Parts: sequence; structure tokens; C-alpha cells
Amino acid sequence: MPRNLEVLLEIQAVENRLRELDAEIAALPRRVAAIEAKLSGTQQELERARAAQAGQQSERRQVEREIEDLKAKIQKIRGHSGDVKTNQEYRALLDEIAFAEAQIGKHEERLLEVMEQGEGLDRQAAAAEASLGAERHAVTQESAAAAERAGADKAERDQLAQQRDRLRAQANDLWLRRFDRVLRMRGQALAQVDREACSGCRVRLRPQFLQEMAHDQGEATERLFVCESCGRILYLEPAAIAR
Repeated sequence: MPRNLEVLLEIQAVENRLRELDAEIAALPRRVAAIEAKLSGTQQELERARAAQAGQQSERRQVEREIEDLKAKIQKIRGHSGDVKTNQEYRALLDEIAFAEAQIGKHEERLLEVMEQGEGLDRQAAAAEASLGAERHAVTQESAAAAERAGADKAERDQLAQQRDRLRAQANDLWLRRFDRVLRMRGQALAQVDREACSGCRVRLRPQFLQEMAHDQGEATERLFVCESCGRILYLEPAAIAR
């Protein structure tokens, strides 16, 4: 195989890895943002649970105050029972006490409901807080891992960029210009001949063209062969040249 082809194949392998690294480096901020978004969702869930707790506690205090007010009212009514002069007034007083006691009973039932709801909200808030703590720990670890990966990717990218520069210095200028032009257009500048066709565009190659390729690349002559359809630089595997 011509030396220029060997160099360009190495350059293409480096370019492919550089693209992979660029995509991975670009994806890391989105990955961290997704991790933080998940944490934000759990934080909001905890805030809603705490707001519900606060609302429940406020209602509980309100019901307890109403019960205390009714009890004080009953005490006050009973305190004035000695001032009653007629049976009608006494019955009215008893009715007022009975009504207040009935209201107390309703409030106490509501208080029990509120307390039961409060227990459920306490469990919900505790679970959300535990989940938030676990997720914060996970986010810290994942963010650190992402930062470490980004650092490793950038270090590898710098090394590969230097390797690419060294390889480009070894390539023929004509071949390199063709390589760069096709790389920009196609993403892959070189294509192997596969079953008498270009592996890049799958267009079948002329028999005479293939014979010339096999002869020249077998002799390692520095002749550039390109696909007449897609323009990629073509090469044959050594086993195909031997045949």
C-alpha cells in the first residue's frame, strides 16, 4: 500500500476519534444540566410537601382555637345560668350549650382528620427530604465524574490533535488537499473497495479501474485513486491486492 494511503488512513482514524471526543465533550454540559434538573424536581417536590405541612398545621391551629373558643363560650353560658329567671330562658340556654357542644364534636372530628393528614404529610416530606439527600449525593458524584471525563477527553483530544499535525506533515500535499475537501463534504475521506464497489457510496467500480488500482497499490506507487461517484479516496486491503 502506498505510504500516502497509510498516512491518510491514520489521519482518518484520528479524525474519527476527534469527532467522537468533540461530541462527548459537547454532550457533557447537557448531561450535567439533566442531572441538576432532576435534583431541581426533587427539591420542588420537597417544597410542595413542606408547604402542605405548613397549611395543615395552620388549619390544625385554627380548629384547635375554634374548639377552645366554643369551650369558653359554654363555660361563660354556664356561668350565667344563675341569672336565668324562667324555664323558657333555661331551655334556650341549654339549647345554646348543646349547639356549642355539637360544634365542638364536629371540630374534634375535623381535628382528627387533620392530624391523620398531617402524619401522611410528615411521611411524605421525610421521604422527599431523604430522596433529595440521596440525589444530592448522586449529583455530586456524577458531576465530579463528568468533570473528570471532560478533563480526560480534552487531554486525549490535545494529544490526538498533535498526532494529526505530525501525520499531516508526512502526507503529500495533493493527497492532503483532496482528503480535506472530501472530509468536509462527506465526513469520511477514504473508502475501502468492498466487493468491487466503493464502500462509501456503494457504487460499483469499473473492472479496468479496479485492475489499475490493484496493480498500482500492489506496486506501492503513489497514484491517487478516487471514486468517480462520491469523490472519496479509494484503497484496497492487502489481501485484495494479492488476489
